[in-house]
Amino acid sequence: MDNVTHGLAGLLVADAAVHWLERRGVTVAPRQRRTLSVLGVVAAEFPDSDLIYSGPLLDMGPLGYLLHHRGHTHTLVWAVVSALLLWLVARWYAGRDGALVPARLQRVLLLVALTGTWSHILLDWTNSYGVHPFWPLNGRWYYGDAVFIVEPWLWLVAIPPLYWNRPGALGRSVLVFCFVAILAAVLLLGQVAAEVVAVLLVFAVLWPLVQWRLRAPTRTWSGMGTWALITVAFFAASRTAEASVREAVAASRVGSGGEAVVLDVVLTPGPGDWGCWSALVMSRSPDAYTVSSAFVAPFPAARSLARCTAGSRTGRVGGDVLAGLRAHRAPVFSPSAKVAWRSSWSTPLPSLAALARSRCEVEAALYFMRAPVWQSLDNGRLLLSDARFGVSGGGFSEIELPPAGACTLRAPWIPGWVPPRAELLRTELLR
Repeated sequence: MDNVTHGLAGLLVADAAVHWLERRGVTVAPRQRRTLSVLGVVAAEFPDSDLIYSGPLLDMGPLGYLLHHRGHTHTLVWAVVSALLLWLVARWYAGRDGALVPARLQRVLLLVALTGTWSHILLDWTNSYGVHPFWPLNGRWYYGDAVFIVEPWLWLVAIPPLYWNRPGALGRSVLVFCFVAILAAVLLLGQVAAEVVAVLLVFAVLWPLVQWRLRAPTRTWSGMGTWALITVAFFAASRTAEASVREAVAASRVGSGGEAVVLDVVLTPGPGDWGCWSALVMSRSPDAYTVSSAFVAPFPAARSLARCTAGSRTGRVGGDVLAGLRAHRAPVFSPSAKVAWRSSWSTPLPSLAALARSRCEVEAALYFMRAPVWQSLDNGRLLLSDARFGVSGGGFSEIELPPAGACTLRAPWIPGWVPPRAELLRTELLR
């Protein structure tokens, strides 16, 4: 998720902690309240500290970012360790100048630190980028495939209760700026469907008024509860969309070689939109590995497939991510009432394993890439991409490799995540 969303989640956790203490008769001094708020935000952002070293510092080029962002700092082990460190700092600050820090407040500070770091991992799991929270016991990637990376609903739900609960002008000003910024993005960037824009604008008017009339604790709990309900709704729509895609694949015949086996389905909703989804399907037939792109309308009675596909022509939904590949072609699967296929890209089944064996950079990249695609360039170089994030100049996950030669990567910097497409690789590539 984006860092504003993480920060909003941390502030909600901090406000809930203040209400919990006050309800039990603990007087929370202004400094202690500020400590809780700062701790909530810092803890919720802290797992992204891997950005400090996941870039050029590792001397791995783009691979350094791909392999180490959302890496070790996005695990439950690190979340606990970092929460303890943040708690010690917060406890010291709250008691600075000789102020007494009650034992109950100390425990709540620890709970806020733990909840903040864990909330970051949980929120990052909800989208298609994924996390591997159980390392070192399990290096497998986990993907929620449910929430857009910058989800306007979450901003609009969280900001009003936080605003009315903030006594200071600075905090309120920052929240107003974020509220206006997300509304401007919804209105001006052209990525949100017109009917969704209308609903978001009505909500943006009514929800702050509702929050203004509520008591402070009720504001916080209603904000957190509505956030949870919106997330659950996106997950329910995602699972319906995935079922629709798998049904469409099962109903299709792929040449004379037999039925395709779905390896994975990547799903991304439109911003603020439960009704229109983009999908990437990685499949395997007896002789080919195929990546296919599609639009999905899981609830066609409410949002028709025609409305979703029309969005791609008006800029509200991204275009076909595979269009940048020279070898992309017509879809290999048949359309259905809920799924409109855009295009497909295929390669002989053993190609991925052979490519990984011949180039150490490819082998390393496959510890991250969930939808690997590639093509040869005119200069003899190879362009490897993760189709989730664009191809041929369209995404941050692209790696341009020189003609095959000696490996220059230093093995200690390559983490041992389970490759998302491990089923297409030989077992010796697994660590």
